[in-house]
Amino acid sequence: MSTTCDVLVIGAGPAGSATAYFLAQQGFDVLLLDKSEFPRDKTCGDGLTPRALAVLRHMRLLDKVTAAGFKISGIHIYAPNGQCISSPIPPWGDLPQFALVLPRYQLDDLIRAHAVEAGAEFRPRVDATDVLREGNHVVGVRASTPEGPAEFRARYTVVATGASVGFLERARLLPSSPLFGRAARAYYEGVGELSDYIEFHLESMPLPGYGWVFPTSPTAANVGAGYFARAGQAIRHNSPRQLFDEFIGHPVMTGRLREARASGPVKGYPLRFDFPTARVAFPGLLLLGEAAGLVNPLTGEGIDYALESAEVGAEVLTPAVRHSLSPHSTAQKYVRALRHRFLRTFTTISRVRDVYFRAWLLNRAARAAVHHADVQQTLVQVCLGNIDPAQSLSPKMLLQIAFG
Repeated sequence: MSTTCDVLVIGAGPAGSATAYFLAQQGFDVLLLDKSEFPRDKTCGDGLTPRALAVLRHMRLLDKVTAAGFKISGIHIYAPNGQCISSPIPPWGDLPQFALVLPRYQLDDLIRAHAVEAGAEFRPRVDATDVLREGNHVVGVRASTPEGPAEFRARYTVVATGASVGFLERARLLPSSPLFGRAARAYYEGVGELSDYIEFHLESMPLPGYGWVFPTSPTAANVGAGYFARAGQAIRHNSPRQLFDEFIGHPVMTGRLREARASGPVKGYPLRFDFPTARVAFPGLLLLGEAAGLVNPLTGEGIDYALESAEVGAEVLTPAVRHSLSPHSTAQKYVRALRHRFLRTFTTISRVRDVYFRAWLLNRAARAAVHHADVQQTLVQVCLGNIDPAQSLSPKMLLQIAFG
């Protein structure tokens, strides 16, 4: 069995489905494949930042996602000593002045269905096993389907398979082992002291890492913990579950969960944040979202990067498909566009993480945030991914933190 299309998208998560939507809107023949039936669960923190919401607004999907999600109006950040930085979500440009929490079971299916409504074709239970090459040019993939082996050919192939690297390794698209963090989460009903603020907890976690409480309703929350390795250093925990158990066993959480019940199992997942060194394009093939290492190495957030990389990919592919541009030049153009959009931010995020993720310095930063509104706003905007984290390394801010 063989199928041919303009653009083949592997993976129907936010990056893949958003790309399929943007290209189908242009009238291209887009085929979206995923190994799972939808809706399907996806282990994640489920937070949608204002940046993610801005892309969904561009896709004309924001109203539907907002109606399905739990609206977040602010953020609590707890320093290692327990001091809280509390702020409403501040304005930033034309970004929505709120966030959302929406389980991926719902979010991913909403975006996928939106792509189908725009004209993309979706086929579930198709597991890509290798790429098809003609010379050094990728022309599609081989896959297993319920009907047997198949080939799917396309003028361009987009890979948006998230943190899973099995397909990339089989297809020889991964030149080296990527850098991963680890996280785990569970859903709880009956959580105490919830509000419409998301919570980041540093007082109960080894650094660099944090625990989170992201409300999914007035009484329920996505509760989790993540740990991010510094370059050249091994992760000090045997499993994401160990990290999660430490967080929910800390006194800050035991009281809040005393009357709560888990509404699902604890699930661990990797976080791939090696974008600065990742190869993100080959002639005829582009990688998007976490498949390109696009996860914030400070917060673990990846949905906004997934959606924004879909915008970049679609902007590059639209003229390439329409005007039959060279796959080699298209790959080069995509690399330049993606690096222009994200590279500086990723580099400075890693620098900020390595400088700030020390308990004594985070405590001083929290104290300074109480006395200096500009420090508070900068820290909140960094957590939301709205600003270049280098701003938090300015001489003025470092002095404010030094003197509290």
